[in-house]
Amino acid sequence: MNNKKSRKLSLLISAVLLSFSTNIYALEDSGASTNNIVIPMMANARVFADFTDELPAVFNYFTSATQKQIIDFYQQHYGEYLSQETKRGRLTLTYQQEKQSIRVVISQQNKKRQVDVIVELTKH
Repeated sequence: MNNKKSRKLSLLISAVLLSFSTNIYALEDSGASTNNIVIPMMANARVFADFTDELPAVFNYFTSATQKQIIDFYQQHYGEYLSQETKRGRLTLTYQQEKQSIRVVISQQNKKRQVDVIVELTKH
């Protein structure tokens, strides 16, 4: 029962995060395909949402890794974060890779951490 409520809450949070990315961005004239955007995840991840076939891409999973381990993991993949913000118990790290803006949101969910990664084209 509690696990069921946790899943529903996680899906609700994911939907809210996805709603922040409602703008539709046109791809460059190069005609490059964005199919299967690769978003790195922790080795022990339990994925519950994978919308990585186009931008904006959203990828959500649970992990038993610590917040520090998650931060270190994404710094290895994306470099130093540009900004960090903690709001309502969720830490948001912002990265920039070429023409993409990447947000990694880390929140506590019972004894695990929920990681939400949002990738979108940089706004001009």
